[in-house]
Amino acid sequence: MSQPAALTPQPSALAGQRIVITRSAGKVDGMAARLRELGAEPIIYPTIAYAPPEDPSALDAALARLAAGGYDWLLVTSLQVVRVLAEHMPADLPSGTFQVAAVGPVTAKACAKRLGLTPTTVPEQFIAEGLAASLGDLTGTRILLPNADIARLVLPDLLRAAGAEVDRVIAYRTVTAPDNGVDMAALLAAGDIGALTFTSGSTVRAFIEKVGPDAIALMQKTVLACIGPATAVVCQEFGLEPQVVAEVYTEEGLLESLIAYMEVRL
Repeated sequence: MSQPAALTPQPSALAGQRIVITRSAGKVDGMAARLRELGAEPIIYPTIAYAPPEDPSALDAALARLAAGGYDWLLVTSLQVVRVLAEHMPADLPSGTFQVAAVGPVTAKACAKRLGLTPTTVPEQFIAEGLAASLGDLTGTRILLPNADIARLVLPDLLRAAGAEVDRVIAYRTVTAPDNGVDMAALLAAGDIGALTFTSGSTVRAFIEKVGPDAIALMQKTVLACIGPATAVVCQEFGLEPQVVAEVYTEEGLLESLIAYMEVRL
């Protein structure tokens, strides 16, 4: 009996497209590999990098209070926070004295793997508002929130409004990434970019800073794809309207939304 003919995979709508990854250099590998699987050419153009706090003593003191039972919750809002905590967390951290909430499943997995802490809460929406809503009754609770120097203040404001006492400490600083040899202005001017992907508001701001005075005009020559509405708002602050805003706020959600847009566009 003859075997049925194998189905020919349908080419991705991103095949042959140059897609720019703007996130930090240490976080590009997964998205770049996925884009290659889809037949696209990833253009790696890191816009942000991370630096330690100018004074890490506040973070170290907060983690000492965490180890001494001074908090009910530890909120982990990014993989970068996990990396910083792994370097600063006291070795004798007791279990069971506080709960951990992570902003999304990837961050939750990193908490378990690198910190030995299994989050009890992961929100359905992987943003500050979703995280705050997932914690339940916060009246009288004490919360440790280590995050970036430029992080939105929405989360601590929501937590305090819900009755929590919040210690927000700077875990790291977000700085503009050094040039990596890619002349992004020239690529955009030549129409050689299929889409720009942005995974945070800071990547939008740093992209515009790095590209220079013509950045906004040049960005209007291509597709702007944002990982979620908070990132899209930053684009809009510069007069830019993203064509793609992911409904699932993850890298894969961003790429799926970009593919869907490109399929309709083609």
